Amino acid sequence: MPFKTIHTTYGLTCLAKAETTGTPINLVAMAVGDGNGQPVAPSEGQTNLVRERFRDAPNRIYQDPVENTRFTAELVIPATEGGFVLREIGVYDDQGGLFVVGNLPDTYKPTDAEGAYADTVVRVEFLVSNAEVVTLQVDPNVAVATQTWISNNITAGTLIPGGTTGQQLIKKSNTDGDTEWVDPDVINVTVDIIDERQTLADGQTVIDLATTTTYGLAVYIEGVRLLEGSGVDQWQPDAIVETRLTLGKSYPAGTELYAVQNEPSGSAPAPLERSKNLADLQDVPTARANLGVYSKAEADQKAPAGMVAHFARQTAPSGWLKANGAAVSRAAYATLFSAIGTTFGNGDGFNTFNLPDLRGEFLRGWDDGRGVDGGRGFGSWQADELRSHNHSLYGNDRGTNSGQKLAPGLYRDDAEDYVGAADERTIRHTGGNETRPRNRALLACIKY
Repeated sequence: MPFKTIHTTYGLTCLAKAETTGTPINLVAMAVGDGNGQPVAPSEGQTNLVRERFRDAPNRIYQDPVENTRFTAELVIPATEGGFVLREIGVYDDQGGLFVVGNLPDTYKPTDAEGAYADTVVRVEFLVSNAEVVTLQVDPNVAVATQTWISNNITAGTLIPGGTTGQQLIKKSNTDGDTEWVDPDVINVTVDIIDERQTLADGQTVIDLATTTTYGLAVYIEGVRLLEGSGVDQWQPDAIVETRLTLGKSYPAGTELYAVQNEPSGSAPAPLERSKNLADLQDVPTARANLGVYSKAEADQKAPAGMVAHFARQTAPSGWLKANGAAVSRAAYATLFSAIGTTFGNGDGFNTFNLPDLRGEFLRGWDDGRGVDGGRGFGSWQADELRSHNHSLYGNDRGTNSGQKLAPGLYRDDAEDYVGAADERTIRHTGGNETRPRNRALLACIKY
């Protein structure tokens, strides 16, 4: 039969009322019974135990330190009470209602006349939805301190006056009561070393220690320290037998092995020293990989392959290539090749591919279906162009105005030439060999 504790219908009603009205639930009594000689399955509809054998005020009702909606009610049955089997338990409120009911494994409670020499403690756990609806009431004049409570709460730190937060109580001498409070960093621990020497046989690699164990062990061969590890010039502790080690290789007969336990330079793992700020990590790259963080050098270079950026320098920074249309190796720049493929050129068709050539170019966002610059593929090149437009001229004789007549039908006026008959003229604007906005030349590079 499974053993459990449940709220009765009455208890659930009390919880709902307490949530609504704020009226606290006062648990004032606990009882145990024998189930009328039969195992008991608790039921929500119960209003009393099947057959009650003992009732008293709770020794204490306390909250779980981690889960504040979990409570434990504790009942102490004196040594003088007994002569029955414990099969059921209930907790009652100040209205006499059965709030919680549960069943217990069959346990006979003897009396002192039958040889009982100690009180019996029975505990029952229950949950509520809101910890504030349960009041914790314990009469210190009748509460009994159980051994568990004493072990958890009565320590030297609570009994002996003095000291501050974080300090520890230590013995100053062997005299009773001669103690003092000290900071942890001034506590000195003196440990004697344990050592032994063995003479190796020819070809021997397995060593069974007679005095020491492999924890905190330093191993020397003819005075030369061997580090712990799987290398040829190292040693490994046995996974099961703590007094056995295996050398990475054999040594000539008569070679002396010196094993020292508790040596300051032993194989016990060294803690990280606060003053070194992680500089004493055994394997920095592995530690960084375990934490999922980049080094400064990696962070300085980190950008997705195929990213294009402009730099105010004439050389490409580390991790970047000039976007100059060059053919580069598909193997050497595999990540970049995976990102851009042969969009900007097939290279030699097998070993190389081409980078985009952005020298002297303005960049334009790919239309990608918008319809502003449609009809062209991703990465395609586009020549310069002037948008179609018209100029209007008025008057039939440019020479009669401020302009200078050059020849029949050709006039000049400052920076413009007019070509054609008096009533049909073409305007030719003087200027450079391209159309461009104001700009600044920087180096375009691509991340590989």
